[in-house]
Amino acid sequence: MKNKINLSIFILVALCLSLVACTKDKKSDEAKSESTVDLSISEEKPDDENKDSLDDLDNSDSQGNDNQNDEEQEDEITESEEAVNARNDAYDDAIRAFIDEGRIPPYEEEYFEEPSEINQYAVCDINSDGKDELLIRVNEGDMDSLSIYVFLYEDDELKQIGTFFSDDRTTFYDNNVVTAPFSHGLANWGDDFPGMDICIYNDELEEYEYRYLTDAWDSSAKDTWRGDEETFPDYADKDENGMVYWIIEYINDEYIESEPMDDEEYFAWLNELTKDADVINIPWKNAVYKK
Repeated sequence: MKNKINLSIFILVALCLSLVACTKDKKSDEAKSESTVDLSISEEKPDDENKDSLDDLDNSDSQGNDNQNDEEQEDEITESEEAVNARNDAYDDAIRAFIDEGRIPPYEEEYFEEPSEINQYAVCDINSDGKDELLIRVNEGDMDSLSIYVFLYEDDELKQIGTFFSDDRTTFYDNNVVTAPFSHGLANWGDDFPGMDICIYNDELEEYEYRYLTDAWDSSAKDTWRGDEETFPDYADKDENGMVYWIIEYINDEYIESEPMDDEEYFAWLNELTKDADVINIPWKNAVYKK
């Protein structure tokens, strides 16, 4: 009997220990499960917050760059407007001195005591640099004695960037070429050919450079002459029209003369200079002086 009681007690204790162990295992599993869930949440939440923070940072940087670009663009526009206004004011002063007193820059060196009503001026962009130039055309005697002066105001200075001594056939092209026919032809040119100076605008120097001089010989003209040559070069006159031409290039303060050439070769060269270029229509205005 006593043995049965002891066995029952042993079984009861074993059952209690088993229940305690199961309870601990269950709590441990629940703890692990809760820990896993909490971990996954803690890992996802910072990612979302970081993403939002990065998005906000990107938007902030983007807005900052946009604002900076807008400010820089506004500064550029302001500087450009200031430069344009200063240039226009300088041109207005020069035009007023030209109209009222017959003077052109530099004012202390040029003065026309009896200004002609033929004198003119214009403001326009003739070298395609996006800036207007001031052109003053002065009649120093008659229409065959016109002089054209070109000025550019930049860096607080009114600079003379071109001078053309010619008649009213001086032509400005939009590829920076200027052809200026001589006002008085030589005898050997005849009546049909105007020798000319040809200038080209130099962007780096910001001025027109004297580049070419053209010459010709008309065999039918009376009292013809051409330097040391005494006889007309018939060998170059392939079309036998009695005209030959020379291109004289100005290089390093020296004149380099071509061989005589016929009409086809000469005009092909001349046309190549102004190829695909348009003539600039200069908006000349008469300089009406006060009496």
